Amino acid sequence: MFLAPRHVRLGLIGTLLACFVLSLTASAQLTSTPSSLSFTNTYIGMQSTSKTITVKNTGTSSVTINSITSSCPEFKLASGQTPVTLAAGKTSAYSMLFAPDKAQAFSCNYTLAATGTGNLSVPMSGTGLSTKAIVTVSPTSMNFPNQQQGTKSATQTITITNSGTASIKLTGITIAPVTFANSSVTLPVTINAGANKTLTVTYSPNLVTSETGVIVFSFNQVPNQVVDLTGNGIAPTKLVITNVTTLPSATQSAAHQASLLAKGGTAPFTFTLKSGSVLPTGLTLSTAGLVSGTLDPSVATGAYTFTIQVSDSKGHLGSKGFTLNVGAATGANCANISFNIPNTSTPIVPLNDLGTGTYQGSQGGLYPNGSNVRPSSHDADGVDIAAGIGPLDANGNPSPSGKLVLLGIGESTALDEFTEFLAIAKTDPVLNSSMVIVDGAQGAATPKLLASSTSPYWNTIINNYLPDQGVTAKQVVAVWIEDSNGIATGSFPSDMTGMQGNYESVMNNVHTFFPNAKLAYFSSRIYAGYSNGVATINPEPYAYESAFAVKWAIQDQINGASNLNYDSGLGVVKAPWMAWGPYYWANGLLARSDGWYWSCQELQADGTHPAITAGELKVAGQILNFFKTDTTTKPWFLHP
Repeated sequence: MFLAPRHVRLGLIGTLLACFVLSLTASAQLTSTPSSLSFTNTYIGMQSTSKTITVKNTGTSSVTINSITSSCPEFKLASGQTPVTLAAGKTSAYSMLFAPDKAQAFSCNYTLAATGTGNLSVPMSGTGLSTKAIVTVSPTSMNFPNQQQGTKSATQTITITNSGTASIKLTGITIAPVTFANSSVTLPVTINAGANKTLTVTYSPNLVTSETGVIVFSFNQVPNQVVDLTGNGIAPTKLVITNVTTLPSATQSAAHQASLLAKGGTAPFTFTLKSGSVLPTGLTLSTAGLVSGTLDPSVATGAYTFTIQVSDSKGHLGSKGFTLNVGAATGANCANISFNIPNTSTPIVPLNDLGTGTYQGSQGGLYPNGSNVRPSSHDADGVDIAAGIGPLDANGNPSPSGKLVLLGIGESTALDEFTEFLAIAKTDPVLNSSMVIVDGAQGAATPKLLASSTSPYWNTIINNYLPDQGVTAKQVVAVWIEDSNGIATGSFPSDMTGMQGNYESVMNNVHTFFPNAKLAYFSSRIYAGYSNGVATINPEPYAYESAFAVKWAIQDQINGASNLNYDSGLGVVKAPWMAWGPYYWANGLLARSDGWYWSCQELQADGTHPAITAGELKVAGQILNFFKTDTTTKPWFLHP
């Protein structure tokens, strides 16, 4: 055997080692920044804020991340998709959160399984805490019957009791819709062991209607507590201003308007400021009841109060005190308080107010023939389907101990809104105990992408978001979707017919991936006029026009399109039954006929996404009200 001299052999070994190290450098291509995540101590039943890792391909060839899994269920994926292919030098972000179910320290790993390199393991740690506080809220529901429109009800009292052995802090109170109001409380409030805290709630309907609402109490050591609210507004017996006492929020140095309405008298009505009352500088009140103008730069942020009177043609008088909150400039285009039909001076009319009228030749209404009501036969089918929905086991078989899953789908705006909906809905005392609500909305998950059955967004829902909540794709019984293609240029109606086709393909994928999803509910975007000139994701009129894509897709199913068939008696089932969920677009501060509006303070700086918490809660309350009251949702969403 030939033996090289010692120094030659050492040189060969060194060369081989160098090649081996270079080979490792090329193959070990995924790195994480940070390399591990440590979460703050979190109480059982609650969850931490999410933390993000940036995964980078540091090698010289492409790598595909096929899946991401946690070694223990207490750590859950908050955002990020798989599969994803990273070219050399490219990155992908993943966010995780910690939701402990035991009082102990957790040390686990998130594993990113990859092709083209070895798997990447990211350590996660966090400690679950148990609380010695025991919180109850009484009553769990309140009813305000037959309250006259424009008047305030008698107060009702909620008592929060801590029967435990340690103090707790009440950190947040949210209430929706604005017709319900709670007593002003300076937060946080400490509730000592054995003590309680009382608050009052009132109801002031602005319409003749029956409505539901919630008040949500947030704590530092226990999950949210929810009290259900119901009220019934009836016609007033005397002249009143029907608006709620807090007017739409204004923005410093920006245009503003609010329309006041009167009922219970004989028109015409005349509005005036009560003697001694003044509006913020720059605003005026017309005799027709329009508060409008541009706030003077001297107007500081804060709450401004004043009283407005109304008189009718027979000399009757009414008055009401109002509060106008002025917020700081947000960065959005807060002067764009409404938007006109392109190339005209005519304001766009919301679909539910447009009726048989038209927008650029297309008829309004949420449903065919300018109607906002589901056609009777389509509604009857939905009611029949809902009556047959019950808990399912992991394999999709009926089981009394199984689960019902409501899945949210959409892009970032839907993610914001559905996250808030989930926060208030999951602890609502009237929720079906078998119900699991899963937020499957993801940033950039547009209809165009979701129309593809190979989209990583579907994979992430099925392999991460559903398992993280202990459920499977076969337990999904209904979906809610709000989505748009981020259209910033183009023409109507061609862009919307394209998106309509995307929606219909999405429904086919819903049926394929979630075969027991029998019902699908659509919402369209919120007002985006405040984003014009600031952001390019669905500015107006594209945010408004997206509702036509929804309307036409649902209309296709109503008209019997075979690609959307939901009735096995008529052929192969290819989609769930489809209908509108809540429609919450309004033309900025031009209030709809039901009083619904959007102020700039209710959106983020981009004018596109709803603000935390005001805008998100506004939408979430509408979604919750829909699922608690619609004839096709009550049988399975609420307690049997």
